[in-house]
Amino acid sequence: MFERLTAYETMLEKVVTLLQNMGERQQHLEKLLNQKTMTPAELVPLNHHFTRNFLPNDSAAVQKNLMAIWMLEHSTCIGHKQLIESGFRVFSQNDEDGILLRIFSHIGQGSRFAIEIGSNCNGSDVGIPENVSTNLIINHGWHGVIMELDPEECSRMRYFFARDHSTRHFHWKRGDENTYFSPIIVEARVSPENIDDLLTGSNCIHEPDLMVIDIDGNDYAVMQGMTAIEPRVVVVEFEKRFRDRHSVIQSNREDFSRHWEQSGTASLPAWEKLMKQKGYTLCAINSSGFNAFFVRSDVAEGRISPLTVAEAFDTHPNLAHLEEDFWLVPDDTWQIV
Repeated sequence: MFERLTAYETMLEKVVTLLQNMGERQQHLEKLLNQKTMTPAELVPLNHHFTRNFLPNDSAAVQKNLMAIWMLEHSTCIGHKQLIESGFRVFSQNDEDGILLRIFSHIGQGSRFAIEIGSNCNGSDVGIPENVSTNLIINHGWHGVIMELDPEECSRMRYFFARDHSTRHFHWKRGDENTYFSPIIVEARVSPENIDDLLTGSNCIHEPDLMVIDIDGNDYAVMQGMTAIEPRVVVVEFEKRFRDRHSVIQSNREDFSRHWEQSGTASLPAWEKLMKQKGYTLCAINSSGFNAFFVRSDVAEGRISPLTVAEAFDTHPNLAHLEEDFWLVPDDTWQIV
């Protein structure tokens, strides 16, 4: 009888303890719910539209399903409208990731090698790159070379690729030294004089699928001086506020703050002239009007319709409807080409 009573008391004590714990948890929950409303600054890290801190695990599967659907149109010729409608972002700043997938769904993937000049993790508190090549590397198994001047940004990108489940197997620690071989992160100041040496010295293949140039400076001159490779697709940043009216470049932008309202150092007409000379066809600009997509003419023929500079603006879902005072006339820092 005594043993049963002791067991009962023990069980009762456990029940009381459990109820107390439940009460404490309830109080804690009520306390959380009764806290002051979060400020906008506190909400920003929770919103993927504002801060690039979290990425979905199913992104690759969704993208590959999209590409399978797009590849059903492989035998047709698509144009700017279809490309811009296909845009979305994963790692890109805007909708470049989606546009590129639509392009490669149509022209096919060749080397699956990407070269990106200019990249950073500025849009993320946890070191997620914001660029055009990373989605192809992480979610589609591409190899690549990323060149960046800032040593801190290079370090952050190496750290990201060394941890991500898709690329961590290509990195290891040998003694006190970390080795990274896919993608290759090159810390360098890229110029028209050294671009070919950097490309060959980084083991870049002659015909990569993609090249991206976004260094907020000598982009035009770097592309003009490059002869070592022949990418199938090239993405460049352009200054949209000159519309199709001025073929100009800005060779020196040391004081970036002076030109905060501008998005590039070459107008779209200037890029179109240069890229045409190099054998490329303008195929699309993205929805924000920052980047232009050029496909090598022999690759684009019969698959992606050419786009004139005037059509790029006249048929654009956003830029075609802007007021006249949005457009700029180049000042004395711009050179006609």
